[in-house]
Amino acid sequence: IDLVDKFGKGFNGVGWGDQSRATNTVNERRGLIISISSTNGLFAGIGEVSPLTGVHPESLDDAKEEVMAIQRILSNSDFIANSLKCEEILALDGSLQRYIDALVLNINAHSQLNCNKLKPSVQSGLEMALISLASHTIRTPLPQALFQSQPEEKRLSNSLLLPINGLKTRKIIGRSLETHNGDIRSDISFPSMKVKVGHQEIEDDGKAVVESQRNELSKRASRVRADANRSWSMANALEFAKVLNELNDPTISTNLEYIEEPLEKDSQTKNWDLANQVRALESWSKESGIKYALDESLADAVLGHEGDFDELRDYLYNTLKDAKGCAAFVLKPSLLGLEKSMQLSRLAHNDLNIGAVFTSTFDSGVGLAFTGIIASLSDSQSNQKNSPLYPHGISTFTMLNGDTLTPSFQSYVSNDGFLNVAPLGRAIFGLGIDEIRDYIFTSDDVKDFEDTIYDVEEEFQAISSTSTTGREINVQVSLPLPFSDEIASSRFTDLPQQPRWSPWLNSVAYLEKGETEWTLNVRGVEFRWKAISKLLQNPKGITWESTSGLKNRGLVEFIKVSNDSCLMRVKMTLITPRMIALVFKTTGEFVKEFVENKLLKWSLESFRDVVKADLALERGDAELGDALFGAVEGRSNAIEATLSYQFEDKTSSD
Repeated sequence: IDLVDKFGKGFNGVGWGDQSRATNTVNERRGLIISISSTNGLFAGIGEVSPLTGVHPESLDDAKEEVMAIQRILSNSDFIANSLKCEEILALDGSLQRYIDALVLNINAHSQLNCNKLKPSVQSGLEMALISLASHTIRTPLPQALFQSQPEEKRLSNSLLLPINGLKTRKIIGRSLETHNGDIRSDISFPSMKVKVGHQEIEDDGKAVVESQRNELSKRASRVRADANRSWSMANALEFAKVLNELNDPTISTNLEYIEEPLEKDSQTKNWDLANQVRALESWSKESGIKYALDESLADAVLGHEGDFDELRDYLYNTLKDAKGCAAFVLKPSLLGLEKSMQLSRLAHNDLNIGAVFTSTFDSGVGLAFTGIIASLSDSQSNQKNSPLYPHGISTFTMLNGDTLTPSFQSYVSNDGFLNVAPLGRAIFGLGIDEIRDYIFTSDDVKDFEDTIYDVEEEFQAISSTSTTGREINVQVSLPLPFSDEIASSRFTDLPQQPRWSPWLNSVAYLEKGETEWTLNVRGVEFRWKAISKLLQNPKGITWESTSGLKNRGLVEFIKVSNDSCLMRVKMTLITPRMIALVFKTTGEFVKEFVENKLLKWSLESFRDVVKADLALERGDAELGDALFGAVEGRSNAIEATLSYQFEDKTSSD
């Protein structure tokens, strides 16, 4: 996914350490989407593995190698995975790490992986997949599943509107480095803005921070924070505080939340220690009057710790219990892991009375979704009388020109900068790898299909293909029609009439803004989805794509052959819901063949006969019309009999 803004492709200074220097440019984000399913195939979870250079210690190639090694073992039919206790791992209290440790030991015993500790991005992605699998298994969307799995005394509130901060990053425009807000979506009035500082003149940094308070959209002052990425010496950090004071802005003292990592890492000491870094930061904060937040320094301490979390918690508590200038922990679940980030947030909120701010590493919508959901859980458990709540750093979607989620992550963010967590949780509920992929027509036979399917003397023709999991189905079919393309198109695109020739559809209804809502029933299970469509003129027809619910999209064309005949051609891609895929698997039928040879074949033939019957009745030929409707009714009864079989749910919560 490209990183772009209104000035073009790429951003400068994305990352930590040398990577955060303004001379370094990041043009794109690459990563992996992983999916884990239950043994019975009914339930699924997803995760994102996308290490960011300069933040993660591993490269994408390193992460991919580890992911593929794990995948080879888990997909082996002889491998028996450790039983997953869903409610336990959703507590995020250490149970998830214990499960992963046991799983890795099991994998090591069956392979040459020899991995004692997963790479951070792989650990994070695996955690995402496991907790979303657990939530799907207990049939509860992830935000609610996590909240309900916490001890009752920790459930202070379940706020599902999460404040997020905007980001002003660095950009080299021409020959000069500028701090700017050049994101794609500029219609959001964020409650707080984060400004990257430390790589231009200190006075320019100060002006950028002060100006970021002025919100042109809301016409009100925003809170603001800065991020120096450990780029300043003590002298420069104090100079920055002096510049802010000399700018004589009366609101900056109240609107400035904190500065992330204002001081450079002490490289003179052989063994760097967080305690020494905190002492220097406390000295700076006392003299400058500005609070600081721990990001890189906290990650260094956490990733470098070899013991269990209890030991880490005691170390961090003893290091920071007397600190007066620390405002917050900045937590990156993609680096630290979801569970450990949650444990650190509890330490911050409930023991140290400081904030916990969750941030992304320019992740796609999948990673952002999990970060947002965990952040919401963290806020719900904070001691709100003592510890502050800050907006969270997950606005980087404004700088990505694509997404792995459909609808995209940004569609769940309001214009006033709040993430609507509840519908986002429902959107990722039960998603697997097929639902995440950009589903396109992948058949190698497309060209041959298009070259050979125009013979109107032929009857129904079809080709199809499936993904490796069997759930993404690509079907292309055609049928000659004995009436004009204009008649065919006008009848077919009257969408509420669709159930007349597609009895597997219960209803089609028009909604606002050009959307339609569709419902169908397959063997006792009702499915709903919304779709947008567009009429075509040359050739006549219609395209559609679902916007929620059952994933599908397609194209229907009516290609003129003569004034009284045309060829109906349908291309469709759909993602089979897991419950349907399981039913067909256990009854010995193949979903692809069912869709191709029954649903579509019967529907196209029924459409032909319904229109022929309508035309016969319109010209007064009742005998032919009744005969054709009889044929349609018989075909409809056969379809309904196939779809009405009730199946038994044999799933469990383990």
